[in-house]
Amino acid sequence: MKKNTKTENLISNRVKNIEVSAIRQLPIIASKLTNVISLGQGIPDLKTPEYIRNGVIDLLKNSNEVGKYSLQPGLPELKNIIAKNLSKVSGWKIDKDKEICITAGAMEALAIVISAIVEIGNEVLVFDPGYPSYNEQIIFAGGTPVSVPLKEEWGLDILKLEKSITKKTKAIIVCNPSNPTGILWGQDDLAKIVSLAKKYNILIIADQTYEFLVYDNKVPPSFLKYRSIKNQLIICSGFSKEFAMTGWRVGYLFAPAQILEQAAKIHDAFVICAPTISQYAALIGLTKKPKNSKENIKADLTKKREVICKRLDALSDLFSYKKPQGAYYILARYKKTKLNSWDFTLKLLNEAKVIVIPGSAFGSLGEGHIRFSFGASIKQLNEAFDRIEKWNKSLK
Repeated sequence: MKKNTKTENLISNRVKNIEVSAIRQLPIIASKLTNVISLGQGIPDLKTPEYIRNGVIDLLKNSNEVGKYSLQPGLPELKNIIAKNLSKVSGWKIDKDKEICITAGAMEALAIVISAIVEIGNEVLVFDPGYPSYNEQIIFAGGTPVSVPLKEEWGLDILKLEKSITKKTKAIIVCNPSNPTGILWGQDDLAKIVSLAKKYNILIIADQTYEFLVYDNKVPPSFLKYRSIKNQLIICSGFSKEFAMTGWRVGYLFAPAQILEQAAKIHDAFVICAPTISQYAALIGLTKKPKNSKENIKADLTKKREVICKRLDALSDLFSYKKPQGAYYILARYKKTKLNSWDFTLKLLNEAKVIVIPGSAFGSLGEGHIRFSFGASIKQLNEAFDRIEKWNKSLK
């Protein structure tokens, strides 16, 4: 019998079962248009701080190491400072050699640890609405993402969370402050999650990408406060947002030694090491910031939060929203139309030339919403909302 050699039949089902997120699709669609303003992907409009860029320039001129592979787990100096910072928060000693791996962004950290702990038949709890790439990574690893609906205004529903736990549950992923909602759960919410993790012996994967970006003088809560779950706690984080380094692709994974040892195998097989020059840039960012530096990404985004909230308030006939307490996203409900969020997003893009992300990308509860990122410049934010206001007058 002649074999079917169609290319499609040569592709693994594992890959066919996952999708590219709308967060990445919209900029590609928009690239075919002109004069578009993006309030879509989470990219700070600021340059990587000058002291980091100058430090890297100096290394490029004088170092023999920045163009070579680093050690597979990462630069020892960078791992050391991360371990010290985590130890300071936790109150227990973090082992830089056994519990820290430098990765190509927080996304790689998530990918390798999910691949290390999840197998066919496992379930991983994710919140709805939540970051879509968690689902794809879980599916790719052979597991099943289980959506846990949030309460109104994106609060934690601890009863629904507990009811979602089964004998197949391996882990729960928590992003706090949240992408896409910008909501910050408090230490009491984290305590409830910790209690369930202990009760059912499941892992907590904390995505702390936005931990540094909390507004109104709030103290960012941390799972590291709970020593009793130190063998169940995994942290994935990076430097993309804090130091405007999205393109440098550098982050880290903190995990119990036995889990990290397995995740490191995948890291080695797929990337060998995080980009060495990017690791040095992160090290400079963490250790060399001048005391008189005027480059303050948090202060910049605090101003932008006020701008976007003011503009949304002026469009109360079209949008309702919850003011973000962290990160730089707003998941706003739209009114006046029965369009689904994907069609609403495309209509806004084609007619007003503004990129946003459809809420359906973040789960079933995201439908009827769109996500705004306020990482753009204040000038771009205002221009985008000028366009939306004009577009709103013609919207039926």
